[in-house]
Amino acid sequence: MSVAITINPDEIQQISQPRTVNSSRLRVLARKTEALAIAVENQWQYFSPKEQELLESLIYSSIAHLEGKNNTFIPSFLTRLSLAWILIKGETDSLTEYLQALSRLKNAVLDAMERENPTYNQVMTEVVKDALDESEETPLMTSDEFKEWLNPVSD
Repeated sequence: MSVAITINPDEIQQISQPRTVNSSRLRVLARKTEALAIAVENQWQYFSPKEQELLESLIYSSIAHLEGKNNTFIPSFLTRLSLAWILIKGETDSLTEYLQALSRLKNAVLDAMERENPTYNQVMTEVVKDALDESEETPLMTSDEFKEWLNPVSD
């Protein structure tokens, strides 16, 4: 079975680092990014190793950029100017869609990588078992205790 979306490295470059930004272009990129995230969520195992590596590199680069460890994704002056223009014009919906789609793609790739890790299921099983064991040892909260706990939280 093949993946419904063919990964084009040029499009990945556009998704991660658009050269010029306008509201309609961001919407197109957001839709492409969202479609790619859905494909990763549902069909990661059908991506070729090269496609998986490309997406992993994209995600690691974006994480490194957010942590300030890499200059790869620093937006160009033109990109920053375009983003400022979008903000000035109040067209933030397309920017929000784009950022949400990028976040979904990042989470989808990281989740897929975790699931592929051979120790993932073993570790998750142990974590769930430990949590269940701990919850059995902890006495249940009474309704009065819950009200006392909830009051400071809701203030």
